[in-house]
Amino acid sequence: MNDWSATRLSQAYAAREVSPLEVARATVAHIERWEPTLHAMYAFDPEGALAMAQASEQRWQRGEPLSPLDGVPATIKENIATRGVPVPVGTAATVLVPAADDAPPAARLREAGCVLL
Repeated sequence: MNDWSATRLSQAYAAREVSPLEVARATVAHIERWEPTLHAMYAFDPEGALAMAQASEQRWQRGEPLSPLDGVPATIKENIATRGVPVPVGTAATVLVPAADDAPPAARLREAGCVLL
C-alpha cells in the first residue's frame, strides 16, 4: 500500500480490496515511526485522520464516495489555512491562532473526502 497512487487507492476502495481506515492506520503508523527523525509534520492529528478515514470507509461501503479521492491520505503545507490549525505564516513572531476556515486548497481536499494528516 505504501507505494500506491491515488488512482490505485480509489480502485482498491471501490473493489473493497482495502479500506480507507486500513490505509489511514498504515499511514499514521508510518508517520509515527519516522516523524521523530524527519520532523516533517506541522500539525499531525492521527485521531482526526482516523475519524476522517472511518467516515470515508462508510461512504465507500454505501457506494457513495464524495469523489475518486475519498479516503486518499493527504497533507497540507502549514502556510495553507486549515480549519482549526494555527497558521504560522513563516515567522515565530506571529501569534498562533487556529484558522477559522479552510483556504481553497484545504477546502477542496476536504470536500473530496481526503484524509487530512
